Amino acid sequence: MGKQYSWENKSRAKKSSSHPITGRRRRCTVTYVSSSGDCDLISTMPDPILHRILGLLKAKEAVQTCVLSKRWQHLWTSLPSLHFDSIEFTWLEEPEYDSEDEESSNKWVPEYVQEHDFAKFARFVNSVMLRRKPLPLDMFSLSFGALNSNDMLLRNWVIYAVHRNPRVVRLAFLQFSSTFVNTVLHCLYTCTSLEELYLHHCERVSSKYTCRAVVNLPNLKRLSIYNDFLTKNELKDLLSGCPILQYLWLEQCQLQKDEITNESLQHLTIVNSKITFISAPNLLTFHFISSEPTATLNMLSLTYARIELKNPMIQGWKGLASFFSGLVNVEILELQVPFKLKVKKEEILLPELPIFQKMHDFSVGGFCKCFGFCLVTWILGKAPNLKKLTFLQLRECSCFCRGEEVNTSEWTDGSFSAAISLCKSLEFVEVKYSMSDHTVRRLVDAVFKGTKELQNVNILLSKQ
Repeated sequence: MGKQYSWENKSRAKKSSSHPITGRRRRCTVTYVSSSGDCDLISTMPDPILHRILGLLKAKEAVQTCVLSKRWQHLWTSLPSLHFDSIEFTWLEEPEYDSEDEESSNKWVPEYVQEHDFAKFARFVNSVMLRRKPLPLDMFSLSFGALNSNDMLLRNWVIYAVHRNPRVVRLAFLQFSSTFVNTVLHCLYTCTSLEELYLHHCERVSSKYTCRAVVNLPNLKRLSIYNDFLTKNELKDLLSGCPILQYLWLEQCQLQKDEITNESLQHLTIVNSKITFISAPNLLTFHFISSEPTATLNMLSLTYARIELKNPMIQGWKGLASFFSGLVNVEILELQVPFKLKVKKEEILLPELPIFQKMHDFSVGGFCKCFGFCLVTWILGKAPNLKKLTFLQLRECSCFCRGEEVNTSEWTDGSFSAAISLCKSLEFVEVKYSMSDHTVRRLVDAVFKGTKELQNVNILLSKQ
């Protein structure tokens, strides 16, 4: 027998009532029947697999699957993951008004739309939480960007999630006033089941939160904080209360006390956040993007580092030397430096650096003639065991010293080639460029000159 389809007409008035959450009218259901008489293959899957599939959807989309068939009608009520996003309730329809009437044209303002969206979004979230079965949560995600949100509701939603022992919590674009921030942070910082915590754009309307936080996160392995304000002792308390923390991401954070100390930390990313001291003896990877590379580093186990300097305002080369001295044990170093930079001519003479004995792979990208060549020369002269050297994104540019172009020939030709010749273990040099300009030709000549006396060095030129 071939495929068969059975239809159930449910278009009667009594059976076409709207769903209490989605509001859709259920008129008919379509059931796929195979030759063996089984239902559709997806519906025959066990609940854990279907939960995994629905977990990839946002909460509104997951709830809407209840209209598919009886098999799916209550499946969403036992979902282990809840992802609420207010963007699904964005109302963009502009009310009608008389274009000639100036007063009526000013009635439509963004604040009205935000209040309307929040009310609709709040009803949906409350309905889902009320109808969901009392089961543990694996992941809870809440994202909302309205200005006129309700602190009480936001607090209740976070408490609801924390009481169900979630493994992952993601909060984004939330605003908490000083009245409720203590309660919310206390719930999050004492959720012992948490393994991953993401706080993105969680603004605090008032900075009155000054009390020391009680942090007990024994299972937390990943912490990500983006665009947030951390009080004087909050970051310190957070790190001290996470004994097995492995991943830490700080981006655009305002820190009253800019120190990081954690012995279990293995992977650290800092983006546009001012840090003066980092002590992570077991750190393996370090990604740093900032305009102030002046932090003192203690990373004895570091193997990989990516440093991106965004138009740094170098106040003195001693601070930069101290920063790179903390990377002395790195094995793979990727360096991105700006194309233009204002420097003082007398600061080009760099202080001594320790020897990078373990570094075998060095990649440099985007550097300029003045700062870039000087910095690269500085590092190459201290990497005797380097095996692979890569230059990326080269282009012609100019550096200026107090309005006058700096003469860079003395270190781009002589000292740069001399630094390469000190890398006795060098095996491979690759130069990637977008166009053959003066900087590229000058660099290639310096590379050939520096590797002239080295044996078995392969040089590759590739145009991007």
